[in-house]
Amino acid sequence: MHEYSIAQYIATILSDVAQEHGSRVQAATVAVGPMSMIVPELLHEAWTAVTYGSPLQGSELHIEHVPVRATCQECGHQTESFTPFVKCEACGSLRLKLASGHELQVVEAELEDSEAVSDES
Repeated sequence: MHEYSIAQYIATILSDVAQEHGSRVQAATVAVGPMSMIVPELLHEAWTAVTYGSPLQGSELHIEHVPVRATCQECGHQTESFTPFVKCEACGSLRLKLASGHELQVVEAELEDSEAVSDES
């Protein structure tokens, strides 16, 4: 279950943000695409375990689901899906050029003093 190592990595990022701003993280939003193969329920479970006994304990982890967006290399149709198994909606081809869906990114941290820190990269 790779969600535990991912939760640990997210915790490291958020601990650094909290230290940088001299505050405590209350909540964070993570963008997750289906191609990352992350199971949201397992990531929440891992988050609870990884943050237990740390300054992040009790902080909320919000998951923003990012769809797979792809362009068919056969017919040019643009397809969008929330599952990792994608084929062209128009012609059924599997030859797709992906534009999104691999995301795994901390996009926002809500700090104790209500300051929101966003990563818009």
